[in-house]
Amino acid sequence: MFSGGCSSLKGPLYPEIIYNNRQPLISVTYEYGEIQLILPIRYDAAVPDNILFKVFAQGDTSHPVISILQEAPKEFLAYLPQGVLDIQNNTNLIKIIPQDKNFDPINIRFKGIRFGRMVLPPKTIRIGQLVVSGKTTLNNNDSIVPHVAISLQNFDNVIHTTRSNESGFYQIAIPGEYKFAEHLRIVAGENLIFNPFSKKLDFSTSRKVKLDIAVGPSEEMKEPLYMTNRDNVHFREGPDIGSETLFLLKKGEVISVDRVTPGEYYGFIEVELDGNKRIKMEGWINRTDLSLVMMENIYKYPVNN
Repeated sequence: MFSGGCSSLKGPLYPEIIYNNRQPLISVTYEYGEIQLILPIRYDAAVPDNILFKVFAQGDTSHPVISILQEAPKEFLAYLPQGVLDIQNNTNLIKIIPQDKNFDPINIRFKGIRFGRMVLPPKTIRIGQLVVSGKTTLNNNDSIVPHVAISLQNFDNVIHTTRSNESGFYQIAIPGEYKFAEHLRIVAGENLIFNPFSKKLDFSTSRKVKLDIAVGPSEEMKEPLYMTNRDNVHFREGPDIGSETLFLLKKGEVISVDRVTPGEYYGFIEVELDGNKRIKMEGWINRTDLSLVMMENIYKYPVNN
């Protein structure tokens, strides 16, 4: 059903009377008709409360023939004067303007008829795309890192993947249906030697999020740097056998080594807390569980792979 709204209508333009130049003088009369314009509307995932429809004719996008503001309908219906539309080319236009910032305006161009009933193909209105963009850098000195593998994931389902370009810039756009997803996250650096960067994304207040991604250890982690070469590496309180294990580290955890014994390395790891705050924790690790980090090449595979 349709809900009435504010509308404006521009009157039809009639051509001049045509005379046949014979006696008695006879003029051609014009029979007035109208155009019934119908546009079926579909919705995907969400429905805006109100929509403003504007119909423009013959390439004039400044002065609408008619404007109608109404509750989101199942079909848009408008009555136009006979002869107002361009019947030769697609210069007529319907602008669909949802009155909700989560939806983008839609333009539909079409070729008209002189009069009668005209049904256009259905149009689906969707929530606008969600976009996250930024640059990829090293954590310790903010230098650009190109070709970083980046993905958006909902739970463990990968929605979209990309890589940062030569300038470290990346951008990902996903359907608006994920706007209120509670487990949406961005994961970056799975093609790097470091543990991947992971962060939850929140689009509840904006459809565009700017997020710069810093990979690798921070500047607080001094060289020499080593990295765990397997999962479940014991990070212990002391070097002695039976010393308490503080953490089990995953493969790819970076250690800033400060002291060395014949079988152990003593050093610091970084632990990230809520709010992206990092703290350093000290402990001991078996030497065989670590490999020296070569910062000159931080990619697991050749860049083209």
